[in-house]
Amino acid sequence: MNVTLNRAVKRSAAIAVALVLALTSSAGIGAQAQSRASKSFLWKVQSGSRVMFLAGSVHALSKDVYPLSPAFEQAFAASDTLVEEIDLGTAGMLALAPMLLAKAMYQDGRTFDKAVSKETHDLVVAQLKGLPMAAELIRPMKPWMVMLTLSAMQLQQAGLDPSLGLDQHFYDRATAAGKSVIGLETAESQIDRFDTMPESLQEQMLRSTLDEIDAENKEIAATVAAWRRGDAPSIERDVLLGLKKYPAAYQSLIVERNNNWMPQLEKCLARTTPCLVVVGAAHLGGPDGLLTLLQRKGYKIEQQ
Repeated sequence: MNVTLNRAVKRSAAIAVALVLALTSSAGIGAQAQSRASKSFLWKVQSGSRVMFLAGSVHALSKDVYPLSPAFEQAFAASDTLVEEIDLGTAGMLALAPMLLAKAMYQDGRTFDKAVSKETHDLVVAQLKGLPMAAELIRPMKPWMVMLTLSAMQLQQAGLDPSLGLDQHFYDRATAAGKSVIGLETAESQIDRFDTMPESLQEQMLRSTLDEIDAENKEIAATVAAWRRGDAPSIERDVLLGLKKYPAAYQSLIVERNNNWMPQLEKCLARTTPCLVVVGAAHLGGPDGLLTLLQRKGYKIEQQ
């Protein structure tokens, strides 16, 4: 691989790391100011006198979504521990890029153009037509990496910034304030959920990304507007229903992770001081969402 191409691949890997950390959660652009009558995408969870705050995150935003609503500020002030999908202090893009490259690139001589249909390959190259050496750039990548790279590039083109996402916002504030930070899982475990998908499923999800890419900006804006007004049913409809077209992916990316996180959330509810839990908005709603799982356990849920 020549030096120029190697640098391009590493840049794409760094971009894709940010998207991998977002996984299935919505990402979007700034929407209009939140109405005073609106709720926040934030719930107070109670077990007797014990309290936990559960927030749904958008992982890439723009500056105009800040400042946040008073409900978010009050939840942060009341909590001495921040719980997020991963501890962002251990998940910098430069640190993760080598591991991502090792998993996302074929190590056995196979190439992307041989792993997918000619139609899929040609559609990807056409989508990347403005990128020098596009065919060579994607040649060593597995289909899931190509999918994430396309999505990450789209986020960049839309002016979205992962450093302005809700989880990064609260991580920066928590570390500055000396609050404890806990990760529910590792970045490598998140990446593995894509890497262990059958290649046929990876290609199906890549094709879905290609099919929807032109309409995605409007959908992103609508999703973030729903998030700004605390509209969990709309997030479920706009984000989860699309993923449910791929049951194996939905099971791995949403259902299994939600169930894996529940013991840690219950530990938070056993504490005398609150935790603020911030996970992707797609994890909260629906019959398999964290809100439903908590309600089934008998906890009291109140949107803020």
